[in-house]
Amino acid sequence: MILFFDFLPFHKRLDYNQTLTCQECGHFGRFEVYVTANRFRLFFVPLFTIGKHYAVRTTCCDTLYQLTPEKGRAIEKGQSVTIAEEDLTLKELGVKATTRQCRQCGHTQAIGSNFCSNCGQPLT
Repeated sequence: MILFFDFLPFHKRLDYNQTLTCQECGHFGRFEVYVTANRFRLFFVPLFTIGKHYAVRTTCCDTLYQLTPEKGRAIEKGQSVTIAEEDLTLKELGVKATTRQCRQCGHTQAIGSNFCSNCGQPLT
């Protein structure tokens, strides 16, 4: 008798969008909520899910946050929820949040630079 089973990661975007002004990059964007977990499947039929985590990604700079499980479960059930700053834990800064462009020449600079490495103009 042959049994086909596996234990694979699961990743799904939930139906939730909340507009915001990003605290990391200062641009206008929105929150997108994802659920990640591991699923045990037998004969390609999901039996149970282990280790659910809820993540929030900003569309403006791709910064990644971990969301509290209570808010994540409410969003997954389709309830009307507003994500507040205290519901989020920063996991990873997005690429756009760690760089900025020189207004004079357009060269990309790291956040924290005082002067442009290409033209020497002060960055404000």
